[in-house]
Amino acid sequence: MSKTLTLCYEYEHDYKLIGINSTIEDHRLAYLLNQNLEIHLKRQPNDLDFAEKECSFTLYNYDCEATFSTWSLLANKHFFLSETNENNLFGEESKVTYLINEKRNVDYFLKINGEFEDTEIRSFLEKIKNIKGIITCYSIDPETLKSKDFLIF
Repeated sequence: MSKTLTLCYEYEHDYKLIGINSTIEDHRLAYLLNQNLEIHLKRQPNDLDFAEKECSFTLYNYDCEATFSTWSLLANKHFFLSETNENNLFGEESKVTYLINEKRNVDYFLKINGEFEDTEIRSFLEKIKNIKGIITCYSIDPETLKSKDFLIF
């Protein structure tokens, strides 16, 4: 008689997540975060691609050897043009897809892997809030997100 064993594994989300609302372009935001947080985010050659959503999200990474941490800045929104069936002047309309659908108000996520105290995270938040062009930023608990698995990369 054969037995069937089922292995259930749930990924442990051991990172800090900061939601950023901003009108700044992603490359400019990465530059300003580098200046204010003293990190070195660099654009990755490959974006975060999702075949089922038919979209990609920009990704910036920095591996800090001094603190054994990894910083990732990624866009939450992907804009694209969609052709319409209606006879109108333009024939296309702009649409948006979201990386984390339940956080539609967030423009960018700053994911921080590493051991940081809550006081350090609050300090990062204050520095980010002081950047001109940042509307707001706040800490997000990854466990509350339904689509948190999209942040595993």
